[in-house]
Amino acid sequence: MPTKQTNSKTQATPQPPETYRQRAVRYRAYAQTAHTHTRGVQKQVAPFAGMGLLVLASAALNAAKTASTNDAEILGGTAAVCVVVAVVAAHQMRKRLDDRKSLHRGLAFVAVAATWLTTTTAWGLSWNAVGILTALGSALSLHWWRKHRIPNSTPATPVAESQAEPTVDRYTARWDKYLGCPNGTLAGSRLESPEQVKAGWRYVLRLVPGKQSIAALMSVMILVRGGLGLTIEQDVIAERHPVLEEPAVLLTVVTKPQIKDSHQWPGPSVFVDGKVRLGPYVDGEGTASWTVYNLEHQRMKGGFVQGGSNAGKTRLIEIIAMSVAASEDYPTVVWYGDGQGNSSSPTLMKYSDWGAQTHEQICTQFAAAQLVMELRQDENGLEELIGFTPREDRPGLLLILSECHKPLMKAENPEMWEGLQKIIMQIAREGQKVGVAEILETQESTLGAFGGAGNAAEMIRSNLLMGNGIMMRSMDANARQVFKVDDDPSQFPELPGYGRFVAGDSGGRDAPFRAYELTNDQRKEWPAKIRWRSLDTGSGNAAGVVYLMRAQLAEMAREEIRRRVKERRNGTYIGGDTDRIFAAARGTDGAAGLGDLPAVAEFPVWNPATQKVQARQMHDGHRKVLDAVKVGITSPTPIAEATSYSVRRVHQILDELMDEFGAVKRDGHGAYVLVEVDADA
Repeated sequence: MPTKQTNSKTQATPQPPETYRQRAVRYRAYAQTAHTHTRGVQKQVAPFAGMGLLVLASAALNAAKTASTNDAEILGGTAAVCVVVAVVAAHQMRKRLDDRKSLHRGLAFVAVAATWLTTTTAWGLSWNAVGILTALGSALSLHWWRKHRIPNSTPATPVAESQAEPTVDRYTARWDKYLGCPNGTLAGSRLESPEQVKAGWRYVLRLVPGKQSIAALMSVMILVRGGLGLTIEQDVIAERHPVLEEPAVLLTVVTKPQIKDSHQWPGPSVFVDGKVRLGPYVDGEGTASWTVYNLEHQRMKGGFVQGGSNAGKTRLIEIIAMSVAASEDYPTVVWYGDGQGNSSSPTLMKYSDWGAQTHEQICTQFAAAQLVMELRQDENGLEELIGFTPREDRPGLLLILSECHKPLMKAENPEMWEGLQKIIMQIAREGQKVGVAEILETQESTLGAFGGAGNAAEMIRSNLLMGNGIMMRSMDANARQVFKVDDDPSQFPELPGYGRFVAGDSGGRDAPFRAYELTNDQRKEWPAKIRWRSLDTGSGNAAGVVYLMRAQLAEMAREEIRRRVKERRNGTYIGGDTDRIFAAARGTDGAAGLGDLPAVAEFPVWNPATQKVQARQMHDGHRKVLDAVKVGITSPTPIAEATSYSVRRVHQILDELMDEFGAVKRDGHGAYVLVEVDADA
């Protein structure tokens, strides 16, 4: 059966006629598109319309001067209508000028318009006058036109949003889609008044009054980052708007961080008006500033610094310490303690007025600071002083404690941790109004930094963070719970000195920043140039004998370290066993596993001083008292002060050192001195 031959040309498939509903949808879409473009054009034309009204008003007023009475009234009315329309239009435009730059340009436009209209009415309208108005008006309208561009009528080639160049439209659209939508995290909120800044885009964020606040915004900042589609290198900063009523927020989307390149520390000159400038914020808008003295309330402020290894904590602390110590305008004494011996900052241990490198010395140092605080409290009451302003004869006292969690840990410091915790809490609560403040620094990311959970630890945390707080990079996200912020420190960029500044009640911006770089050359050069102050005579005496003997105590500590190193290397160090390490790790006092060892090791040795076989070696008490004698502390009472033993116990140890060890003797004046033994004996 023959087949039908088909036409070589493809037949077009007939389309069904367009329904009324389809036609209506198409017209509505066309109308919406046309309306959008018309609105865009209207905004672009608005400045020209305003200039046109001014020209019309000027022409009417000039014509009225030579016209008849009736014509003059008509022309005057025309001019008045033009002016009224221009004023109403300016008022409506004013509502849209939320950023300061637009507001200033708008006010300048009104001033130019009024001056031009007055001048042309008096001297006549000419083409030159119209040209001047056009030039000035166009120059003042450039910012308006940049903010209100004509929409593009040609569809753009689809590009993946993550690959697109960040634009103002992208973030506004994402906010409306993911955050401000009816089911969004901040439903009803919207971004307005975009302004391009050096680091990205800045907006006015309109939160819903009575339902949303900046505090609620900060609590969901991680969701805001996701909603805006930010990468790990980008950031968002929310601040109270400096002009608009609450709950308006100034929101900065940082797409181009200004801190990729480090900035070298400019030197102690960064200490200005009671604040130490630490380094630039990520958006390049100003620098983070650590408040040492709140001049308005006459208070001295402390703070807390936390971060992981290699985050830059020590260099940051050294910047603060050297800047404060070098100041002539704000005389300040710096005391430094290191919970990890002398491994954090040998520079501050060497140059500060008082360095403490053992748990016992740290406890003594803070106890002496409390004595200074109590003296000044009495002075304020007696002399009716309010607050504290540093003077050369009454300087501020700044205590810095690195690795604070170690002396505040029960397993590390079983006998004194609780007492130290209470002293630190007392100073944090009461010291600021009498010029005694403390900075605690640690890697610990929980309340363990302050001695563990509990009321005392929380009191230390809250009082320190009322001054200053810096959260630096750490792999433990729990740090944000201590600082009460939403930022995750484990996601911070791996840049030395990068951190989140928490300003407390001392002013400044709560925003990420990067600290200045303190170079190795600067660490060697600057400390020797600074005149490191000591306490005034009254405060020094109030601090007690331990402060007056701080140089001897420091030498005692160094001697103890030398001996410990020597004994560890020789394998004769008492307590140099693994049981002690495991006991400390279990949180016990270290006694477990040591029951078989005698309190004093019994290794018979020949003592050339006594010419006898010595049945035992010196214990720690003997060594401490002997070290005191070595550095020139030769009477029982000062030795008791230096060693924290009772005077009776010191007498007993001195007798043992004389009779059993032949290490000390009395001179002709009753003082104890070392016995010189022939090395060849």
